[in-house]
Amino acid sequence: MLLKDISFGDVDAKNEILKQKRSGERNFFLSYSVPQRIDTGEYLNGKKHFILGLKGTGKTALLRYLHDKVSADGSLSELLLFKSHVTEEDRQKLSKGAGFQIVGTNDVPTFIQDFKEPWKWFIYQKLAAKLEAAGVASSNAQKLYKLTRVTENRITSTLGSLFSKISAGSLSFSGEALGVAVELGIDIDPSKDISEVSISSVNRACSALLSKIELDTPIYLFFDELELFHQTSEQFDRDRRIIRDLVAAISHINSDSAEYDRKIFIVSSLRTEVLHSVLELGHEIGRDVDDYGDKLDWSDAKDSPQHPLLNLIAKKIAVSSNASESEVWTRFFPDKINNQDYHRFLLNSSYYRPRDIVRLLRVARDYDRNVAAFTTAHFDQTSTEYSKQTWLEITEELLASYSPAQIAALQRVFLGFNTHFFTADLEERVRSRHQSDHEVQALFQKKGVIRILSDLYRIGVLGNDFVVRDDRAGTRRRYRWVFRGNTTLNDAERIAIHKSLWKHLTLIPNFR
Repeated sequence: MLLKDISFGDVDAKNEILKQKRSGERNFFLSYSVPQRIDTGEYLNGKKHFILGLKGTGKTALLRYLHDKVSADGSLSELLLFKSHVTEEDRQKLSKGAGFQIVGTNDVPTFIQDFKEPWKWFIYQKLAAKLEAAGVASSNAQKLYKLTRVTENRITSTLGSLFSKISAGSLSFSGEALGVAVELGIDIDPSKDISEVSISSVNRACSALLSKIELDTPIYLFFDELELFHQTSEQFDRDRRIIRDLVAAISHINSDSAEYDRKIFIVSSLRTEVLHSVLELGHEIGRDVDDYGDKLDWSDAKDSPQHPLLNLIAKKIAVSSNASESEVWTRFFPDKINNQDYHRFLLNSSYYRPRDIVRLLRVARDYDRNVAAFTTAHFDQTSTEYSKQTWLEITEELLASYSPAQIAALQRVFLGFNTHFFTADLEERVRSRHQSDHEVQALFQKKGVIRILSDLYRIGVLGNDFVVRDDRAGTRRRYRWVFRGNTTLNDAERIAIHKSLWKHLTLIPNFR
């Protein structure tokens, strides 16, 4: 078997699953390894409902695994992709329908916009559609179908068309929906030509109906791709509010389901950089995320051949090569890569995320696909390409907090800089070398060097690498990285840029 015949998986778990679905394969699920400290049962019974993690840590893979598992067990389940399914047009209609308020506090005007009720309305429609498709035909179920108008809308309705029926917190009702609203005692504004109903009142009615419907099988909704991209400041803040309130709506409906013992479970992935950006709005969703979320983290294991990340990759290779997991490393890899044990090299080249190692192996294979095993040359000759692709991944992570122009300015600052530096070195570089670069100056004046360093540390671009003296007058090296469990940068000590970026940024080695 040659390297070209081996599957390491795709960089994006969704793409890997969709490709295999086309060909009728199930290698992804056969080789899937549940991350450490994750109890899937807690997501299936409602104890947990948020999956947190940096980009590439395996959130989508876990969600897809859960969706596949409950579907195979006969539960009603659906995947909802925010980035793919909620278009810019949908978001504009959602924003228009939600309305807004300008509230003055101490003579300071504040823009307030709330999307929680529209999102609840959307989720209730999805739940009603799953029940109807399953043939649930009780009287309360029929009322729910008419109230949510799933019998009218079916699956052809876009999110935009659903949201367009909302105006300033009210729904336009007619026909069977209006009749059920009247029967349930929902207040209707008689002063308008079109019957308008408070969306919050309708949502309370939907919740009450769901509590009266006996479910033979559980219903699961899985939300993924809650991505945030910085284009314009207005669009960016709008999307932050939209994601914030979707998270709040998920929490509220899950709480109701627990309160009334409903077999309804809503699970969502949430990128930690997106959460960090959303929490800047000052909302209280952070408590729910902490209480009902798990963070995918591969950092707590020792750097050994049995590291969970390497076990995950070995399992994928074994499934595609018919090799046993125990022989994968000796059969396809050299003992040493760049004078490091193979396992240390692979882990140190990554940010301790599955996506990094998959990318590293796929890029390295392109050096020579028609051989039976990797050599050091595979990794040496492709290190620049791997560095470039890693930087592209970093820029996508940064888009949750920085505009494309700001990211370009950051790249200019670090191009040709030192691999190791102190905070004062960076300040001096910005002050002298980039004094005429208006975008660089504006970025560092707006955010400040300490915040920028903290942001880059949080996603793994930077870490600490410094020397301390011990009690015996000896010295020891200290390495502090977010993916090794150190949550905060020590900006008073020497800082290092992750080695995976040295080639792309053409950094100058500096270990003083």
